[in-house]
Amino acid sequence: MTSNIAEQLNHALVEGRTSPIMEFVIFIQRMMTRWFSAMRKKAEKHRGMVSVEVDKEMTNNMAMMTGSKVNSSTEWSCEIIGKFGGKERVHPQDKQCSCKYFDKIKIPCGHAMMAADSLGVPYDTLVCHWYKTSTWRETYAGVISPEGDPRDVDVPDEVKKMVLFPPVAKIQPGRHRKTRIPSVGEFPVTKKTKLVPNKCGRCRMEGHNRSSCTNPI
Repeated sequence: MTSNIAEQLNHALVEGRTSPIMEFVIFIQRMMTRWFSAMRKKAEKHRGMVSVEVDKEMTNNMAMMTGSKVNSSTEWSCEIIGKFGGKERVHPQDKQCSCKYFDKIKIPCGHAMMAADSLGVPYDTLVCHWYKTSTWRETYAGVISPEGDPRDVDVPDEVKKMVLFPPVAKIQPGRHRKTRIPSVGEFPVTKKTKLVPNKCGRCRMEGHNRSSCTNPI
């Protein structure tokens, strides 16, 4: 729903963005290799049924239900009464809750976890397969191979005979931009003002400097 993931990746690529295209591709390859290796080791060490972040989210959801009560309506349906009188209907078998958090996010909310306790259902059976540790490991199971030697690649003869020229492009004067132009609705971060303002070295007054000072001494 947001561009946060793309913005984080753009921030990670700032260091290599000014490099030539081939060096930039190698920079991305090495960065992704480090990321995949770190996440692969982290996933292999994890022993829970769900990933680390989802486990923390479920713990927070359960902590928010302090003081709530459970009324079992049917064999697979419960009503959760909050400490302030709010009521939510939970159907663990269908993975649904009237608060819609469970339906949309696919992580059990506090209401669903209380209903699971009442019905004797393990928490990990309510979590969607996207958040399982097995899926987490499969995501980073792929290997990103390092760059190879160009001499080991069989290049067709018709490609070897091709003559490539640089693209016809007009180079704009001045330095190239390293930061993007803010889009509509974005507000650039303003610089923090100094706690101690600058003083003129000639008259010791604030608001100007020595070169523009016109006060009599």
